[in-house]
Amino acid sequence: MLFSFIIFSIDLPEYNLFCFTPIFRGYKRFFRRSLLETSDYLKDDCLKINCTVGVVVSAIHCSRLHSIQVPESDIGSQFGMLLDNLEGSDVTFLVGGEKFHAHKLVLAARSPFFRSKFLVSSEEEKHEVIINDLEPKVFKAMLHFIYRDNLTEEVDMVPSGSPHASVSETLTAKLLAAADTYGMDRLRLMCESHLCKDISVNSVASVLALADCHHATELKSVCLKFAAENLAAVMRSDGFEYIKANCPSLQSELLKTVAGCEEDCSSGGGKSRSVWAQLSDGGDSNGRRVRQRT
Repeated sequence: MLFSFIIFSIDLPEYNLFCFTPIFRGYKRFFRRSLLETSDYLKDDCLKINCTVGVVVSAIHCSRLHSIQVPESDIGSQFGMLLDNLEGSDVTFLVGGEKFHAHKLVLAARSPFFRSKFLVSSEEEKHEVIINDLEPKVFKAMLHFIYRDNLTEEVDMVPSGSPHASVSETLTAKLLAAADTYGMDRLRLMCESHLCKDISVNSVASVLALADCHHATELKSVCLKFAAENLAAVMRSDGFEYIKANCPSLQSELLKTVAGCEEDCSSGGGKSRSVWAQLSDGGDSNGRRVRQRT
C-alpha cells in the first residue's frame, strides 16, 4: 500500500507531510502551528489536506496476476461409477423381485434412515435387505441420486391438466415420497422444484395434496399461492374435489392464503385481479374471464 498526506493550496506548492510505501517507510515534516496560522495555506480558517492511497501491484507482492483453473467437481460421476461397477458393494436390496447392490457407508452418509440401519442399530449385520415400500424403478432412481447427487433422466414432468391419480403415479411424486420416508431433504427439494415447473389450474390441487402429505413445504407454499390467485378456475377442477373430500385442513390454509392475496390487492401490491372478483365474474380453466349468462 502507498499513503501520502499533502497540505494543499491552489496558489502555493504542495507541502508533503508524510509518505509510506512497502519499501520506503516514509518521512515526517512537521508544520509549526504558529507558522501554519499565518501561512497562505490557511484560507478562511480552513485547511485542505490531500490524502492519497494507492495499491502497488507487482509479481512479488501480488499473486493474483497468476491463476490456476480448477475443474468442476466430478465426485458424482466417480461415485456413480462405483454404483455401476458394483466394486466393493457390501449390501444387496431386494425390491419387487429385483436386486440392487450398494455400499453401506455411502448410503449411511446420504440418508439418516440408512445410517440408523447400518451404523447405529444393534441388530445383527445383514447383507440382504428387503424393501417393501418402493417400486424397483423408484428405488433405482433414489440410488441414482444417492450416488450422483442429481435426478435420473427418467424423472418425468406432471402432465398439464392431469387428474390426481396421474400426478401421484409419476416417478417424481413417488421419489418425493421416498425422499420424505428416507430423510433425504435435498432429494425432496429437487423433486419439489421439478413438480413446481408444470403446475397448472387443473393439477395444482393434486400437487398441493401431494406436497402436504410428504412435508414438501416449499412446493406447498407455491401451490397455495397459485391456487389462491386462480381460485375460481381451481375450484372447478377434479383435484379440488379430491381436496374437499380428503384434505379439509388444506381448505382452511387456502382460505388464509386467499385472505393474504386480498390484502395485497387492496394495498395495490397485487398483480392479479381480486380473488373475490374472480369468483363473482367467473373464470375458465385458462384463467380468462367468462361472461356470466343472464
